[in-house]
Amino acid sequence: MLTTVLVPTDFTSDAGQVLAFAHGLPALGVRRVVLANVVEASGMEGPVIAAKVDAVRDRLRDVAGALEASGMRVEVRVPTGDVFDELVALAAEMGVDAIVAGSHAKSLVDQLVAGSVSERLLRDASVPSMLVRFELLRNQADPAELVRRFGDKVLLPTDFSLAAQHAFTMVLELPKGAVKTLYLLHAIDPALSGEKLRRAEEGAEFQLRNMQAMARQEGITAAIAIRRGDPARAVLSEIDERRVTGVVTGTRGRNAVAEMLLGSVSMTVLKQASCPVMIVP
Repeated sequence: MLTTVLVPTDFTSDAGQVLAFAHGLPALGVRRVVLANVVEASGMEGPVIAAKVDAVRDRLRDVAGALEASGMRVEVRVPTGDVFDELVALAAEMGVDAIVAGSHAKSLVDQLVAGSVSERLLRDASVPSMLVRFELLRNQADPAELVRRFGDKVLLPTDFSLAAQHAFTMVLELPKGAVKTLYLLHAIDPALSGEKLRRAEEGAEFQLRNMQAMARQEGITAAIAIRRGDPARAVLSEIDERRVTGVVTGTRGRNAVAEMLLGSVSMTVLKQASCPVMIVP
């Protein structure tokens, strides 16, 4: 279920776009929002920290009113410390179902040098993250429409791993009617040929058909696709051809160095997808 989400903000214009995006979350069943800003208080004295926390809390309360007008209950939190560590701790404390954030879609080199909270959430958070590129938000007259349309055409890439199964379960647990069409995609190693290829295709089709049947039991129209080639390219091609409005995918949570060496399907999709991406650990 997706009933409670954590929405971090730092009061920048980009963060304002994420808040506008969050107005559409009730379409996915969200009823409670934990709105947070992390105060980095290193080197500050106690009274200064307290004053800053109070000021930030007041700003959050001003923002909260607009989200409440969209039909969600909003709780304000102002932890102090490292942004990523505090957000992960807050997500666990508040029992959120997902973290909603924007992404600059930085290169892997940028991540290693400067870091990126949204990409760290993708790799390391223990709860799902719904991430959307700021570029997409800026090009929307109403960013909330990206969430409201998320379930119109959902793509779920799967390698039949445990992480992919978690992503599939997340889709099935969304409110009835939230997902209108589900595309189930599997990419086969292009190096396979002959009997190995035939077995891989038959095995993939068997598992996809089972998933299709489960989706239909939940009232979701589902179609399957099997492509040969690089998984990330297969996903991006499917997004473009199907005009996908939302992606739900699992991740193995590789660290940044491993991603640079081996590549990461989830990270690549996030950087280039023309729709929001939900990453499920």
